Amino acid sequence: MMMAALGIALAAWPASAGGIRGTVLLSPEAASASRRNDRHALVHAQQGVTDAVIYLEHVPDNVERRLTGHHWFLPYRNPPMAIIVQSQMHFIPRVLPITAGSSIRFENEDRVYHNAFSVSAAKRFDLGKHPPGRVDTVTFERTGVVNLHCEIHPEMVGYVVVVPNHAFTRPDSLGAFELPKLPAGQYVLHAWHPLSGEVTARVEMPKHGDAGVQLTF
Repeated sequence: MMMAALGIALAAWPASAGGIRGTVLLSPEAASASRRNDRHALVHAQQGVTDAVIYLEHVPDNVERRLTGHHWFLPYRNPPMAIIVQSQMHFIPRVLPITAGSSIRFENEDRVYHNAFSVSAAKRFDLGKHPPGRVDTVTFERTGVVNLHCEIHPEMVGYVVVVPNHAFTRPDSLGAFELPKLPAGQYVLHAWHPLSGEVTARVEMPKHGDAGVQLTF
């Protein structure tokens, strides 16, 4: 009976759905290197591009359910909590994308006291001074970029990018990315980078095949 229900649900998903494939370029120099197919120049111009976060502003409800594995015929399991470690005077990872409503564990793995705070509009918090081994949890309810700081060590900087749904990804070292399968329609694509800011693009997903896009900061 469960297999029959699963078969019906999969059959309902459009077989013609495609994905968004593209490239995010950090600068006009990177765009020029890409046009020339100059891999050496592109690698140099794209240093740090893996810190970018690419996400869709909105996806259909059935897409979001598929991405989270939340179906009526399957038991729902909460995904593991995201973790930011304070280690060697850094926030690791430096950039962490999560969906709105998710929580992050902050773990101090250094041998010194740390602090984690933010005055960003998307989330204001201050964990105070916490000793080695301390673990704190913060929930991020609103979308937006949350800048992380340590009051004790001002050189420590990190970023939490709170996105509206699970259709998000990170690019590879050359800036290439791929988003999940989507039904035909128009979507708004966002790309954010800590040094370059944000760019957006409207993408038309065809009834058949993938959609290609190039974003340049």
